[in-house]
Amino acid sequence: MDLLIDFGNSLLKWCLWVDDHAVDQGHIEAVALESGLRLIDWSVVRSVAICSVSDPELTNAVSVYCDSLSASHCGVREMHLAHLPPWFSLGSTSADQIGTDRVAAMLGAFSAGTNYCVIDAGTACTIDFVSNGEHQGGYIFPGLSLARSSLTLRTARISGVADRLYSAKLEPGRNTQLAVEHGIRMSLVSMCECALRNTSSAIDAVVVTGGDGEWLAGHLPDHVIVQPNCKPRLVVFCQLRNIKTMNRVSQSSITLNYRLFCILR
Repeated sequence: MDLLIDFGNSLLKWCLWVDDHAVDQGHIEAVALESGLRLIDWSVVRSVAICSVSDPELTNAVSVYCDSLSASHCGVREMHLAHLPPWFSLGSTSADQIGTDRVAAMLGAFSAGTNYCVIDAGTACTIDFVSNGEHQGGYIFPGLSLARSSLTLRTARISGVADRLYSAKLEPGRNTQLAVEHGIRMSLVSMCECALRNTSSAIDAVVVTGGDGEWLAGHLPDHVIVQPNCKPRLVVFCQLRNIKTMNRVSQSSITLNYRLFCILR
């Protein structure tokens, strides 16, 4: 089996992959990498591939540790943008000017259609547009956890904001904690809606992934107008190469957010 690893800023996501489908999957907090990696069934691992936006030294340490756990000592292949498939292009952007995580998300969502948008709601939220296999640009801004911690850190009397303390409708908060949490969440939704409205690219589908993807998808209206007479479908990245289309995505279940890895095979 192939062990596929998506190493982000907050979580390491992994799946065991065989015959074009995942047979096991999970995620590990960045503070518990060593103990979490040991829980994987390494006896079945024959190859390891990693896409990382984490610190290079930490990424290398994880790669070395994975190799030591593997019975076959197969080594670890890291995603490089020089390996892009022929059906995808970064356009005028050079490979060293865009993160591998964003490229992986665009590649993983390719089956959503010819023209699509990928919203990856993680520690940072990224939005990228693809038209006819070519990247058209995107946006990067703080995700929920980063916005929450930044506001708490830089203000004297806002503390202890709980990420689970909010109502589904995001109405005006009646106390400081609710006002902060609803404001942060509303800003994320508004940024995504604004990006979709302002793009000049034709959009057939919107793919939502990332740790906060399930929540975000439930608050993006399926009637967002990207261009006149164009109503994009909201689709949710449930598993790699398994994209589920929904009219109301609030009932979806994103448990993990794999992005990529077809290019490493």
